[in-house]
Amino acid sequence: MTLWLAIVAVGLTLRPTLTSISPLLPQIRTATGMTYPVAALLTSLPVLAMGAGAFAASGLTRRFGERRGVLLGLAVLALACGVRFVADDTATMIATALASGVGIAIIQALLPGVVKANYSAARMTAMMGLYSAALMGGGGLGAAISPWAARDAGDWRVGLGMWLGVVCAAALAWWRAPLGRTAVAPAASPATTAEDLRAAGQAASDRGASATGGVPSMRDLLRKRRAWTLAVYFGLINCTYTTMVAWLPPFYQQHGMSATRSGALLAALTACQVVAALTLPWLARRHVDRRRWLTLALAATLGGLVGLALAPGAAAWAWIGAIGFGLGGTFSLGLVLALDHHTHPRHAAALAAVMQGVGFCIAALAPFAAGAVLDVTGSFTPSWIGLIALNVALIALTWRFDPAGYASALCLSRGTPGGRPQRA
Repeated sequence: MTLWLAIVAVGLTLRPTLTSISPLLPQIRTATGMTYPVAALLTSLPVLAMGAGAFAASGLTRRFGERRGVLLGLAVLALACGVRFVADDTATMIATALASGVGIAIIQALLPGVVKANYSAARMTAMMGLYSAALMGGGGLGAAISPWAARDAGDWRVGLGMWLGVVCAAALAWWRAPLGRTAVAPAASPATTAEDLRAAGQAASDRGASATGGVPSMRDLLRKRRAWTLAVYFGLINCTYTTMVAWLPPFYQQHGMSATRSGALLAALTACQVVAALTLPWLARRHVDRRRWLTLALAATLGGLVGLALAPGAAAWAWIGAIGFGLGGTFSLGLVLALDHHTHPRHAAALAAVMQGVGFCIAALAPFAAGAVLDVTGSFTPSWIGLIALNVALIALTWRFDPAGYASALCLSRGTPGGRPQRA
């Protein structure tokens, strides 16, 4: 079993527990009596757990290592899927949502560091795109297959619990994968000069750690403005994703679609995510400046949201395709953006973990807010308008990520190569 296949197998397990919920939500609400805001917790809680769990990444790596840490996450995820076979009340469903989020959080926090450590700088971007594509592809399978399985079995719980087998297969693949023990020597990015690297090494030495030594703590990173900027950026991007996952099928079911067809629509969104997650990192691989590609992806999301708000039935597949393409590009390039900030794998992984930790906590609020608005107004339109405004702001924020200032933004050097301080 090659490492990249194991990474793909694990990535496929990280979204079905979220995306299988919304196509079956009317059946779940009928069986359990959930209100809309409570039903939103089935998406919000896992995402919140992803955020909180990401802060434990460094401790898990030190205690268990990457191999056993990812296996621990898969075990928790398998437990959540297994319990869903017998869930029949609100409390049990909420508990499985929380457990699945914890399992996903552990895995998501560790895998970027594995990719950074086992692949050269030239291949890292492509591998992160492949991992992101697998993650999103698993989400599409969850949205497409779960409604069919539930319909054929006559039980919505089968549609949710069936992913246990996929998680177990991924655990076996990961256990047998040839995980490297040491990091690949990082290459300088096109925007990183020898002077930058020497200054970064000196700054690290001044703090009592070598460039390949002590990993910065979460507390250290949370004191840095750039870490917060990345986290807010990543969180706001994922607000659109979590809202789509939670409410896109119920929105179109309000317009007369069946559960299977609305699930297929969500699957189409994730299929377009996969396309973007594979193509945009590949297109962006030649230069460390990711801003124009991130802007392109955000513009696609914005266009789709405008169509969804103004004419949802006129070209539903086109709107959803644009949103999916944009989300796939921004997610994969957002992870690469964090890894670009540091050449050492575990330092970069620590920053990515902070970005995901805070970011997913922010993104967890969006489905709950949309559910509360729906409960009051009976309409999704205010939520779509809010997401439109959010994506306009994200396009403006994107242009703050000038790669010439990565080192100084994290206080790794005393300034940019030109000698002027760079804003964080």
